[in-house]
Amino acid sequence: MDQLAFNYCVPPAVRRRLVSVAGMEQVCRQWRERFSAYWGRDFVLRFTDNSSTMISYRKRKGIMELRLHNMFIEADDRVLAALGAYLKGSRRGNRRLDQFIQANADKIGRRRRKSKLNSKGQYYQLENIRDALNQTYFKEPVEVPVIWGRATNKRRRSSIRLGSYSFADQLIRIHPALDDDRVPAYVVAAVVFHEMLHHVVGATRRGTRRMVHTREFKEREQAYLYLDKALAWQEKNLSQLLRSPKRRVAPA
Repeated sequence: MDQLAFNYCVPPAVRRRLVSVAGMEQVCRQWRERFSAYWGRDFVLRFTDNSSTMISYRKRKGIMELRLHNMFIEADDRVLAALGAYLKGSRRGNRRLDQFIQANADKIGRRRRKSKLNSKGQYYQLENIRDALNQTYFKEPVEVPVIWGRATNKRRRSSIRLGSYSFADQLIRIHPALDDDRVPAYVVAAVVFHEMLHHVVGATRRGTRRMVHTREFKEREQAYLYLDKALAWQEKNLSQLLRSPKRRVAPA
């Protein structure tokens, strides 16, 4: 068993919503045509969302059956060449494959229990904030789950990540330190808005680098009316957030 990933022109943030079954057939057909230049033999292809195996293959009746993680849809020709070499038994492309998989690690989904997804806090209901932002800043509703993240037990912290967006899970997590009556609503909304933009804008690749804060992203973020005010509040009160004890999020 081995590992592979692939990329396509559809941004990862919206791939599941935009690629239909018929569209996926076209994706596979185009990918097969590209990869055939580096493989040169007949093969059966299937893309998966496997969370542990990125590349696997076996031969049945002389034909290779290849299973790849969805990240490989967007793989460039250098990665396809490395994959072809790997499948032929050469180690020459292993490093490039490892680098590609590591660079796309956030696309590897993690199974989660729906019962653990909680958007209701003691002071802020995140889905209400998302819906309000949808009405004001987005032409089409951004239907992405927004939940409170889990508190950590670390006593000493030098930084705090107020929000995150998982391209693999299509899920926004907000740091529970923001569920505090001392934190203004416009600050919480600014963090949610920032992560919603990641879902909408997606990511681009520049060489081996994966870019998420693109020019388009930064321009669209300026639309938030209280952006400067929210950033100023964060800068002034970051040390307080770092010291604040973690609050438990109220049950949904």
